Amino acid sequence: MSITSDRPFRIIIAGGGVAGLAMSHALVRAGIDHVVLEKGVVAPDWGASISLWGNGSRLLHQIGCLQALEAEALPLKMLHVRNPAGKAFNAEPFFDMMRERNGFDAITMERRNFLRIVHEQLPDKSHIVTGKRVVDVVDDEDGVIVKLDDGTTEEGDILIGCDGVHSTVRELMWRNANVSIPNYINTEEKRSLVTTYNSLVGVAKTVPGLGIRDMHWVCHPYLSFLILTQPDQTYFFVNWKLPQKMRWPSKAKWSKDEADRAAASVAELPISDSVVFGELWKHKIRAHLIGLEEGIFKHWHFGRLALVGDSVHKVTPNFALGANCVLDSSAALLNEVVSLVKSGPEGTRPSRSAISAMFERYQESRKPRMQRAFDVSHFLTRIQSCDGPLNRFIMRVIFPLTGQAVYADQLADLCAGAPKFNFLPMQYPNPSTVAWKDEIADQNEGSEKMQLLNKGGDKLQRYATMELVSLLFILVLFFTLFAPGRGDLTVSESSYLPGRNISAE
Repeated sequence: MSITSDRPFRIIIAGGGVAGLAMSHALVRAGIDHVVLEKGVVAPDWGASISLWGNGSRLLHQIGCLQALEAEALPLKMLHVRNPAGKAFNAEPFFDMMRERNGFDAITMERRNFLRIVHEQLPDKSHIVTGKRVVDVVDDEDGVIVKLDDGTTEEGDILIGCDGVHSTVRELMWRNANVSIPNYINTEEKRSLVTTYNSLVGVAKTVPGLGIRDMHWVCHPYLSFLILTQPDQTYFFVNWKLPQKMRWPSKAKWSKDEADRAAASVAELPISDSVVFGELWKHKIRAHLIGLEEGIFKHWHFGRLALVGDSVHKVTPNFALGANCVLDSSAALLNEVVSLVKSGPEGTRPSRSAISAMFERYQESRKPRMQRAFDVSHFLTRIQSCDGPLNRFIMRVIFPLTGQAVYADQLADLCAGAPKFNFLPMQYPNPSTVAWKDEIADQNEGSEKMQLLNKGGDKLQRYATMELVSLLFILVLFFTLFAPGRGDLTVSESSYLPGRNISAE
């Protein structure tokens, strides 16, 4: 259904991060009017790194950014899995396996540089407006009026919230929904975000002994290190399990002094055969102590408002799926938007009901994949930090026995099911052994490629069955021999119990 219009369809995007910039690229190419409102600057000095798997790289290749990004980073190669003494009990060329399966190098770079490069590659930067914070929105049958903190407004047809885990657009959407339909967004949904771990994240100069294109997992009870290296910079994530969980709207804040104390508590711990964390910390460029929220919300849209990325689905960084999932959701939403806008009669815009139905298709297409990505990240966070006897056993016994190829198969299959921008051309730079599922559907060839995909699915199912049987055996063994493990930290298990300043926002 459409409404007669004297103006073109216009999209308002809140947030100029990964999703906002990628969507602007795609919308410029699709010829759809839009504005991206960023409350700060485009590439702030915040966070550590962004890593790309094949699904994220495929989308960035479509919008013309991948070559510039790859020029700034060496492809990752080795994954070293280490015990508390820093000794590797498993080391394989995991990232070569991923390139073979998905056809793209795995790269990692400073988050700030990633955003800078993607912004620089925009064919039209006039759509990006900085220093503009969304404070309110009016949503009616004719469109949306977005109110900004400087007193100005922006008018359009839809508002997309790409404004992060503490999203203003999400809260405005909740308010509008509950005004229209009382209790539509209930307290259970609002408390979907759970923080079980915190993380010391940062960027440092590279030190000898860690390599220049390597990833290191260092696994302790209730503590883990994730280290990624490049020739000039190293990115680190030190994850602790918190004494107790937190849920929205509580948000933990840690000061610089608390971050320094956290670093000091693990300074003597080895992160490789020849490096302790304190050596890396000594060469830090910046670091922050943050909470690691996890959760997927039930409602991704209401009226003319929709959410993308961390504002609606948040995963831990342990499998580097966050930015890739953000890009996936951006593509899935814009595929629906462009299809709807282009299918309407000339001189019309989609109605509010048509937009709501389109948003629902986006939500339902993304939820199953995001649940799978969430489950993978959730599980890996806990086995890396040896969270309890079972996870400790999986990391120290099951993981080395299965080998990294099993996990490469699973991750490649997850990547292969991701969407591309359906309205943009795609030329693959390299061959891949795992077929992209949307290419099979598009080509409708059936036979050979579908057989390949089915074989991959059968293989994955066999692995899953094997691991399930193993885990059931382990569960029986542990519950027979040991008392059930507790979920909370004790002082004896970690030398650092993070202090918290909790605020409700």
